[in-house]
Amino acid sequence: MDPSLALRQCGGAASYIRLRALGVTAHSLWRARVNGEVERLRQGSYALPDAAAAMVKAVRLGGVLSCTSAARHLDLPVLIAHEAHVTVPRAWGHARTAGVRVHRRDLIPSEHDGVATGLTRTVLDCARELDMREALVVADAAVRSGLALRALQSAAMEATGPGSGAIRQVIGLVDGRAESPIETCLRLLAMRLAVVELQVPIAGVGRVDMLVDGWLVLEADGFEYHSTRQHYRVDRRRANALAERGFVLLRFTYEDIVQRPDHVVQQIRLVLARRARDRHQATH
Repeated sequence: MDPSLALRQCGGAASYIRLRALGVTAHSLWRARVNGEVERLRQGSYALPDAAAAMVKAVRLGGVLSCTSAARHLDLPVLIAHEAHVTVPRAWGHARTAGVRVHRRDLIPSEHDGVATGLTRTVLDCARELDMREALVVADAAVRSGLALRALQSAAMEATGPGSGAIRQVIGLVDGRAESPIETCLRLLAMRLAVVELQVPIAGVGRVDMLVDGWLVLEADGFEYHSTRQHYRVDRRRANALAERGFVLLRFTYEDIVQRPDHVVQQIRLVLARRARDRHQATH
């Protein structure tokens, strides 16, 4: 197999052992290096000239991408940019390199492909290492992309060591119905105050992102919100239809949800409290 194609298949960088398994010969690898198509990172490790920096660092260390770096590799959303995360086998000693957070853990062959940790292991690593909000964004997206929730829950129950409690807490909140990272974040904020239903169909309106207490609709508006005049008209008619049916609608932007979460919680709290006061006054 052509070394460049093999490396591309491996994500841009790989060990010679892995390249040999793909059919790359020592001679073809030498020719590719002479022609400038392939670079040697260290003895037994090679990369394409345009290989991602995180991938190069992982191969240099003899490990695989993990946590948020693996999430990006798997096309899962990552809420906040992090340094590269690389997991190396426990026996590797104290491997270090600038700009990399190195994790020394057992690397079970079934949990990675030689490039990055697989979907389940990546979700568990994120739940172990990140805060609740960031970890849940990754976990929701993984389930939305097809990861079986029951299998993920079983893996979480089997997790041991530091952070295993955090893993079970995150996985206990996973819901693949969240359609975007900001929906996950908004749900997490609203859950501080009340029970939240997701993707609720309302007759004459359609499906809403979230419904709280049976009457308060919460919606998360991404960057594409109101991108056209037609979208603007549809949203206004939808808001009016909700009002006709006795629902209250609160809409929050990405900036609100991610950068001003306390403000979002306070607004929801005030609206819920006002309805509670109105109900109390109506019955006394």
